[in-house]
Amino acid sequence: MFYDFIVYLHVIGAILSIGPFFVLFPLMKRMQYEQDMAVLKGHVDAFSLAIQVVKHAGHFLVGFGILAVLLGGYPWTTPWILVTIILLISSVIYLARAFKPTLRTFGTNAFNQQRFVRKLRKAVWIYVVLLFIMLWLMVTKPMFW
Repeated sequence: MFYDFIVYLHVIGAILSIGPFFVLFPLMKRMQYEQDMAVLKGHVDAFSLAIQVVKHAGHFLVGFGILAVLLGGYPWTTPWILVTIILLISSVIYLARAFKPTLRTFGTNAFNQQRFVRKLRKAVWIYVVLLFIMLWLMVTKPMFW
């Protein structure tokens, strides 16, 4: 029963890690065409907040994922766990490098609105794909070797 609760909390973490990105798609559409810089700054702030939620939800997700592995009796050398860890490390590095440098250009001389939104959109899609691959690994638990 306790293990089931840990897995449930892990799933909640997964939802919180993926969910905010789907709010960002319509937000990026608005950002692409927004002419009022004050409104655009509000959109950028909302985007940054969503990234913060995802980052902290990731901590929640990983914490309960570690507990689930420990309590579930899976060895750390299980193929789908190893692949997930590799993707997790990749996604953490990617999250840090994909969004922060782009978001920092807002309000500077280097800011180009179309390029800014295009980079953010591409980064969101790549991160969502990484998260979906990890979700697939968690659900299907494939044995690669």
